[in-house]
Amino acid sequence: MAKQTHLLDDIQIKRWIAKREPIAKSDGDGLTFTLSAAGTATWVLRYRMGAGRRRELTLGNYPDITLAAARKMARTHRAAIDGGEDPAAEKKAEKARSVAAWNVRTLAEDFRSKKLVESELAKVTIYYRNWDLDNVIIPKLGAVEVRKVSPADIVHMIESSKRSWTVSKRLLTTATQVFAHACGKRLIDANPCVGIDLKALKGPRPPVRRRVMLSEDELRSLLSDIDDVIGLENGLALRILLATCVRSIELTKAQKTHIDLKKGTWWVPDESVKTRTGFLVPLTPTVIGWFQQLFDLSGESDWLLPARTERRRRHGDTHVGHTTLWASIDRAFLRGGMDIRRFTPHDTRSTAKGHMRNMGIPNEITEIALNHKLKGMEAIYDVREEIPERREALEKWASFIEACESGRPWGVAETSAG
Repeated sequence: MAKQTHLLDDIQIKRWIAKREPIAKSDGDGLTFTLSAAGTATWVLRYRMGAGRRRELTLGNYPDITLAAARKMARTHRAAIDGGEDPAAEKKAEKARSVAAWNVRTLAEDFRSKKLVESELAKVTIYYRNWDLDNVIIPKLGAVEVRKVSPADIVHMIESSKRSWTVSKRLLTTATQVFAHACGKRLIDANPCVGIDLKALKGPRPPVRRRVMLSEDELRSLLSDIDDVIGLENGLALRILLATCVRSIELTKAQKTHIDLKKGTWWVPDESVKTRTGFLVPLTPTVIGWFQQLFDLSGESDWLLPARTERRRRHGDTHVGHTTLWASIDRAFLRGGMDIRRFTPHDTRSTAKGHMRNMGIPNEITEIALNHKLKGMEAIYDVREEIPERREALEKWASFIEACESGRPWGVAETSAG
């Protein structure tokens, strides 16, 4: 008995599409019209290879492929099937070959979409990875097939970019991650960045700037008139940065809703933290007073340090720029307003670390105070948010800062006049 074919017509198909109900209707001999719940109309050829299980080959969408065109494609494929070919397997293999022939630009875009995501990385890390891709890696290697990139290509990319030692190291790191992504997709078997020695390309690494630990005398000189030198808001921010041991970006992005002045706590959320793990900062009475002043100065803003320029405010309520505090300190040094060693906001952390150690605070507690990652079993089992030892250490450190600011010896309580 001959197989029934040509069971469908365009009028039926248009009615089904108008109803938008999911269906699968056969035109005969394996050619099937399908309509998804989302309204996508597709032609599918269903067939078997010998006694094997049924296979499906998507021919394309209707009306891009008309009923007549679908029938013609189905006849061609059925003839190939009768000859022992498997069009679905060939299509899958062709897709694999197409992916294998990706160039670096396509790989980079896939890497961006899957790896450069805020749930996994800090915004600043994403920014620099994208900078490396857009300014060096894609311009120099974008058109090259991934499987044809050699270690010599990576070396040439780094040397010809003529960047500093530090930026070159970052470029190599970004490239390594991109081609590791290619290895993960099985586009290549070996990462062309492996084994490249930056010292062989750029020579020894230049001396890394040592962190500054401001002495007690320098702190007293700095804090005695800091508000006059860099402004009240910046002065309060600097005191808080010193006293809480947080990173400047964590303070810049502080939101009032995360700060509880009554309980004396400040929650720094995951998205603001370099390690992507939020943490609780205990606030001592002195530090709470500084926070309260910033609350009053910030008005109705949701941010502790709201934007101060029209350029930043034009997109609505947001925080100050990441370099605002650093810029105010730098300007003060340039005009001769600070008679101490130059320092950056990040040096507040090394200053705090050094002085707390000098106070006899154990190293592991100072590491917790700086929110450095714990190691080993301690990192697994100590999951406290409120850590009393941290609060005690920061209270001791804040009292030292307060003494430096007021000009009195540390450990001597301030007495009222009369």
